[in-house]
Amino acid sequence: MLRRMTAGKRCEEIYENRRENYSGRGCDAGFSGRQRHRGMLEFTNGYKDTVRKPELVYHALLKNYIRETYHRDVKILNAGVSGNFSGDGRKRLQRDVIDHRPDFCCVMFGTNDVTNSKRRHADRYLKEYEDNMRAIGQELLGAGIDTVFMTPGMLCTRKVPGFRWFWGYVHSVFCDIQNSGRMDRYVEAEKKVARELHIPVADAYAVWKQMASEGVDTTAMLANGMNHPTPEAHHIFLDVLTKVIFDEGGDR
Repeated sequence: MLRRMTAGKRCEEIYENRRENYSGRGCDAGFSGRQRHRGMLEFTNGYKDTVRKPELVYHALLKNYIRETYHRDVKILNAGVSGNFSGDGRKRLQRDVIDHRPDFCCVMFGTNDVTNSKRRHADRYLKEYEDNMRAIGQELLGAGIDTVFMTPGMLCTRKVPGFRWFWGYVHSVFCDIQNSGRMDRYVEAEKKVARELHIPVADAYAVWKQMASEGVDTTAMLANGMNHPTPEAHHIFLDVLTKVIFDEGGDR
């Protein structure tokens, strides 16, 4: 379980515990997940165009937040891989995260799992996701790593002009997944596992849903109009994560 403490004390501990490893393999915080850890995915003239802006992703914002607020540098390992499912993350967890001996790991999977699931086998895919998240959490805790699960943002809820051919079809599927409640089921499964393992949850999805209920056009908060948050929306992930890490609240 993530140790709950004041922001200053938590930052001090992160800094001191791995300071000797700054030039080696050790790291202070590891992030395991998918493309969202890498940057933005945008669309130009209806075609997919990967635009990598790592300095605007939430874990880079977290590093800057700690540096500016507490005058400490932390070493962050980004183990996110584009297109990965929770099963992929589970397979490479030891090599890409645990072997680096981080003090803390933030895990966010779910979007690729649900968007690549088949409706007619929905329960089976959901169970596989839940099992994978449980195994990931158990392995991290077993290795003595403070762990947080972070829920993803929402998918698109409406059609966006300009999508062509294959991507137009994909866009329609993503809208259906969000509007039918399938994305909600994956988030609930993640939070269920977190409760079982006593892992804190940085619930970004709840923030997106609250904004949507208040009339905010959350699709406009997606850089590619489908599933990747804009640079501004990455601050939502930063906010919920800092609340959990620095004892400022959060879903437990």
